[in-house]
Amino acid sequence: MNEQVAKARRLGIISLSKFLISKCTLVCGLLAAGIFLFTFTGRFFFLAELACHFRFQIMLALAATAIMSLVVKRYKLASLLTFLALVATSGTLSMHYPAAQPPAASRTLKIMSFNVLVTNRNYQSTIDQIVEHNPDIVTILEYSKKWDAELQALREIYPYAVCEPRQHGFGVAIFSKYPLSDVQRLTLPTINIDNPFLTASVSFGEQSIRLATMHAYSPTTKTRLAFRNQQFTTVAEFLGHQDIPTVVIGDFNCTPWSPFLKDFQAETGLRDSRRGFGNQATWPTQWEILRIPIDHAFVSPHIHVHDRFVGDATGSDHLPIILEVSVEPGK
Repeated sequence: MNEQVAKARRLGIISLSKFLISKCTLVCGLLAAGIFLFTFTGRFFFLAELACHFRFQIMLALAATAIMSLVVKRYKLASLLTFLALVATSGTLSMHYPAAQPPAASRTLKIMSFNVLVTNRNYQSTIDQIVEHNPDIVTILEYSKKWDAELQALREIYPYAVCEPRQHGFGVAIFSKYPLSDVQRLTLPTINIDNPFLTASVSFGEQSIRLATMHAYSPTTKTRLAFRNQQFTTVAEFLGHQDIPTVVIGDFNCTPWSPFLKDFQAETGLRDSRRGFGNQATWPTQWEILRIPIDHAFVSPHIHVHDRFVGDATGSDHLPIILEVSVEPGK
């Protein structure tokens, strides 16, 4: 009798465990599906716009819950989650497919963009990484007076510079091996701070590009999101659809899955330099599983991207991005 009771208890525990696992899978699967579908309303809802940046992580959640649904024999749920995971995958894998590019020139320009983090004190590590990659131009974001003082050592390598240090974390600077001309400074819309946007023409050999660098507002509130989007509009209007080889680089605090960054690309006619080189997530450095691509380099149709990759962490919460480009011959 005792054995029968023990067996019944074991069967009861197993049955209850299967029931709970099945219910948990259902809840997690529906939650992942709901969040994914919610991200498509990012143009209208603040939280949806924030969630859309984590498309890769949501894809992993959809795939995991789809597998679990198969295990617990919830086949309809598994089919739905698999379909949504494939939709999410198409959006994350598209950056691995090469973009149509203009003919390349033999003379290339190597550009680096680095959000160094205004409170970061690993100055020498940052300098060492810049020296290691040896870009022709480096743009520094979150450039403060302290960083301005510490990076004076770069002036021997980069004799041409335009610097706009700010203590609030939105300062920017351009260091170049080549002369900078037609330098323009623009103040982007913000809340009670001065957020500079820089452009300059860079001539290297017989080629020339217009380089622009920016650090957009972080969209941590509805108000800041609105100002970040105004910044995109201001920059797009400033650049226009001019027939000038252009590279716009910096920290956009936005991923390619946001409708507002898609609007920016449509308004400027620029393409994402990541096309053909992969996802290349840059923030946050501390949590790789949560890392998302918010540092960008957008290029005009005249620009051929030879290479693009991310560097190493040096105390900042961002990884630097490095790309090598050339201008279509004759442009």
